[in-house]
Amino acid sequence: MIGLGVHFYPVILQNLYFVIKRGKGRGNKVQTPALSVLMGVYHPSPDLLLLRRSVASVLAQTFAGFEFLICDDGSSDQVIAYLNQAAASDDRVRLIRPGDAFLLPRKLNACLAASRGDWIARMDDDDFSHPERLACQLRFLSAHPEIAFVGSQVNLVCEGRPAGVRRFPLFPQVRDFYMTQPYIHPSLLFRRAPLEQVGGYSEDRFAVLCEDYDLLLRLYAKGFRGANLPECLLDYTIPPSAKGNRTMRHRWNETVTRWRRFRELKLLPGALPYVVKPLAVGLLPGWAVEKIRGTSK
Repeated sequence: MIGLGVHFYPVILQNLYFVIKRGKGRGNKVQTPALSVLMGVYHPSPDLLLLRRSVASVLAQTFAGFEFLICDDGSSDQVIAYLNQAAASDDRVRLIRPGDAFLLPRKLNACLAASRGDWIARMDDDDFSHPERLACQLRFLSAHPEIAFVGSQVNLVCEGRPAGVRRFPLFPQVRDFYMTQPYIHPSLLFRRAPLEQVGGYSEDRFAVLCEDYDLLLRLYAKGFRGANLPECLLDYTIPPSAKGNRTMRHRWNETVTRWRRFRELKLLPGALPYVVKPLAVGLLPGWAVEKIRGTSK
């Protein structure tokens, strides 16, 4: 019977809309979603194309037992109206508006605090999740209890056009963080407990624009490990410039984060050259940055 339970668990997860838990009150039953999808939105432009596509891709998942928490702060009136409409038309959508969550880490922590699922998935407001994404990731984590979180390979999209594929190690090791992050943040699905154990996302000023890198290194420092599925389950939007929108200030933030986390992982002084890598990349031409990223077409 134990063997049957292990084999049927992923199937049950795929088909259950909600996990039914008994509340504290006598006879009360509380419907709790099995999974929570977190999205932070800052969209001052009235253009809704990418946001609509992103939200629709989550709501179209073949695994339907989730809640979709969207934290918006600072978006245009058109975006606010669209999100209100999305929440009114699908009760899985929950809007979180704390009023002081301009930066992404604070948005994600607000969503995490309000979430109810035992599984936590990430999504960005300009990416596209393939319909089987959540189902595939849940099956994998159900079959691999030693893995704390899982991502995937991704298709790159630039200005609405295919821009190649970005591939990552299937089971990244600490050394895979030296040159670049071996995961794509919005492709990740976590077990809730590890996220809570490390305190969620850092809101420290040095984690701005590298909050995902900081989080994953803290998870590794606690002994947790992740994986990437071999399939492309996300279309990931990249900027036209190989260097993106990162200023040297943001590159300094990542340098500080690398120093802190590499020291925590006892990688110094050996990994010291990689600590200053973000600053060095800021001085490189765009073609060299693309080569470092490992984009394949």
